[in-house]
Order: sequence, then structure tokens, then C-alpha cells
Amino acid sequence: MLQMTGKVVNTFTQEGGQDKDGKDYDARYKVQLLGEFDLPNGDVKHDLVDLKVDSLNDWTPHKGKDVTIDIGVYAPSKGTVIYFIKKGSKPQVVNSYNKVN
Repeated sequence: MLQMTGKVVNTFTQEGGQDKDGKDYDARYKVQLLGEFDLPNGDVKHDLVDLKVDSLNDWTPHKGKDVTIDIGVYAPSKGTVIYFIKKGSKPQVVNSYNKVN
């Protein structure tokens, strides 16, 4: 199992519309997590990750807090990595001692 930990910096609704083929799509809910990625040279890179969520109800109360969530990852093409929240996974607040509440 993979987990992502980061600070919830934003939640928002991405409006629905039409794709390039003219097919309609519904509005989607998104959460933005700010996390740290360790680099091979020992430095740390901060990165903002957008994740699609089923509802904002589980996320809005956690704005500004560090959370951890179960994720999946796949690479559809070279140089592209897609992160997704595992079905049924809920964010868990992480306290200052890096323990999940």
C-alpha cells in the first residue's frame, strides 16, 4: 500500500464541460496537497498535487492540516505520473509527531 502525506491547501470544484471530442463531462471535486519529495542529492522539493475526490465533505474540515491518504500510482507515458486516491480511503490527520490520529 502506498500513502501520500501532505498539507491540505485547497479544495475546489472543477466545472463540467466538453472534451476535445465534444463529449460532455460532469463537474469534478479536487483537493490540493502540498508535500515534500526527497531528491537523490539529499535536498527536498515541495510539490503541489491535485487529487480527484468523490466529495469535498471529508476534506474541507482539514484545510491547513497535514493528512495522510492511501493512494495508487500509474505512469501512462514516459515522464508522466498519475496519483489517485484508493476507493473508500479517507484522509487521516497527522499530528506533529508524525503519527496518524
